[in-house]
Amino acid sequence: MNKRWGFWTLWVCISAVAGFVWGVALNDNSGLSIAGMASGIGCFIIFYTLLDDFSRKNQWHRSIAALQKGVYVKAGLQILNLAMPIFPFISPEILAGVAASYIVELLGLGFHQSFLSSFAMTLITGTLLSLCVGVISLIILLISNKEARTITTNNVS
Repeated sequence: MNKRWGFWTLWVCISAVAGFVWGVALNDNSGLSIAGMASGIGCFIIFYTLLDDFSRKNQWHRSIAALQKGVYVKAGLQILNLAMPIFPFISPEILAGVAASYIVELLGLGFHQSFLSSFAMTLITGTLLSLCVGVISLIILLISNKEARTITTNNVS
């Protein structure tokens, strides 16, 4: 289990880099704001580690592999976008951040509540980006299952 905590801590933090940088750049940079973002990131580390553990206990090995590959793809796209911001207006991180900002304002959690608004923004942004990872992982899983069926069919013939 310790290896999974380390794995998910590393990859959630890598996946959170862009959002964290944007959050610090656009917020008041107070300690409470940064603590709110760090707490939100911590929630996703816990979520992904527990999801991994649950999947392993149920022996969903292809699902775990697909989720890990989905996280790699999403992190790679984020790093590519940070390195070469050719289309920053279609970046999932920016779109998720804008949506989260809108939702936080609708909830009445203005920026005057540093910790709470940063925490909520991080949770909403992370949830939207996790949905993106989920779609990527589902595509990988479907391809993996199709390949497994093809190999099994060819071996039986």
